[in-house]
Amino acid sequence: MTRRKAVTQRSKPASFGTRFNQSTLPLRQALGRGLQQLPRFPRTHRLALLVLVPLWLLLLAWQPAPSTPAVPVTGSLAVPLGSAQVRTIEVPDGGRRIDHTLAQGETLAALFRQWQLPGQDLIALVQAEPSYKPLSNLRAGQDLTLVLAADGRLHYLEIRDNGLVLNGFRRLGQEFTAVTTP
Repeated sequence: MTRRKAVTQRSKPASFGTRFNQSTLPLRQALGRGLQQLPRFPRTHRLALLVLVPLWLLLLAWQPAPSTPAVPVTGSLAVPLGSAQVRTIEVPDGGRRIDHTLAQGETLAALFRQWQLPGQDLIALVQAEPSYKPLSNLRAGQDLTLVLAADGRLHYLEIRDNGLVLNGFRRLGQEFTAVTTP
């Protein structure tokens, strides 16, 4: 007597093609039923459907390329800031005001030495500097306005870029605080 071993089949994971066929089967069956009904239509209607349906599908899938300008956009636009440029900053009695535009490679420390300002003022400014570091990231072309008190110590520092006030620092006792300017 021969014994047969029972062979168990493992279930294989369905391939992508199998899953695709299973998911599109109802749609394909409906399309087949619709095509079986096509001979019932008059010849001109069948011809119109055979031309217009693929054309409609093509238009549905087509996406036009974005239009490119005929001439590249170049140039600049000057926007007057009007009254924002005319700001009055109070200067204490006996004090003076220094307006300076930063040149390439200039640092605040070099300017403090050049103008013979106290190093303690620079240290106090750096300690009051916010986390986004406006004093450490000074760039050429930015404007500085320094107001000195009668004793030669820094009273107020303002940083502007293209007429727009970026930051201001005002002395409060021995320290400085960042101020919001209008």
